[in-house]
Amino acid sequence: MNVKLSALALGITLAYGMLSAAMAAEATIEQTGGASSAVIDQYNNDGSAVEATITTSGWDNTHSIDQTRSNRIWAEINSPGSGNTASIEQSRLDYAGAHIYQAAHGSDASIRQGSNSGMSPTFYPGYGWGGGNRDNSQWAHIYQNGGWGHDASIVQRGDRVKATIEQSGFYNTALVDQRGTGAAFNETEITQSGTGQYTSVTQNGHDLMARVNQSGLGNVALVDQSGNGHTARVTQSGAFNFAQVTQSN
Repeated sequence: MNVKLSALALGITLAYGMLSAAMAAEATIEQTGGASSAVIDQYNNDGSAVEATITTSGWDNTHSIDQTRSNRIWAEINSPGSGNTASIEQSRLDYAGAHIYQAAHGSDASIRQGSNSGMSPTFYPGYGWGGGNRDNSQWAHIYQNGGWGHDASIVQRGDRVKATIEQSGFYNTALVDQRGTGAAFNETEITQSGTGQYTSVTQNGHDLMARVNQSGLGNVALVDQSGNGHTARVTQSGAFNFAQVTQSN
């Protein structure tokens, strides 16, 4: 097992093309084979660019990245096999990106972004909930390739948020829950190929856009949108598929 931790005095390019000229913090964990377990926890890096990366290969795999109260942050987990479990949590943030890649085997991926995305928010006098960071501009991507029984979940709370999930194989589940807190977009795109895929998208406030593409047999797509502008598109090819879209003001 190789573990490397370093702090860089250079900016890093993150989601939305943000480039920081301030100090940057970088944490990297690399594991090859074995029972695998990795944790990265970075907190209170306001004004700094922050990057966390976990890479594993084979065997049991358990991962976790938790980054709180930071600006211009990026998290990435690459897990190309075996037991697989991955979790990325980013809260009290501005400009954040998160990516999880899993190939076959057990696969379970979860990304949570925003101070009210299932984590307990903290009230800071003079700043309000979230401690000065507005949970602004979030991007999350989960890619699970091959195999069966993959679970992917993305929860986002904030302004200008986008979630993307790509899955292939059998009996996979994709869940996205977004709640917009500003006047900008919240967008979801899910692509699944195979048999017995299940998708559920829940969006509340503001512009709202959901795209679901499924190909194969016996797939289910559910989209529930409420508040402000609604746009939903579900495309299914194959047989024995089911789709339902619910929109309300």
